Amino acid sequence: MAAITNTANSGEGMGLGPTTTIVVTDNAVADEAALKTLIDGIGFAGHTIAGVDGAFAGVMHFALQGGPDASGYSAETIGGNDLTAVVTFTQA
Repeated sequence: MAAITNTANSGEGMGLGPTTTIVVTDNAVADEAALKTLIDGIGFAGHTIAGVDGAFAGVMHFALQGGPDASGYSAETIGGNDLTAVVTFTQA
């Protein structure tokens, strides 16, 4: 049987990065075109989208990383839709 020789160290963390803010759209995202506009706007604002949750004709949640601090978003207009921060996770 082969011996395990991996010496990598694991560390504590959430797996998403040092800071992740979950934001929600204030209005329903109508269709794929509206979602693309929103995603492009979020990227243009300097964020990386780590995940999206929701369905068309409803509000959507986005996990944002990088770029400017999004933790204070309240009706922040990006890509033609308003976003509001729900929670921010920071890695200690």
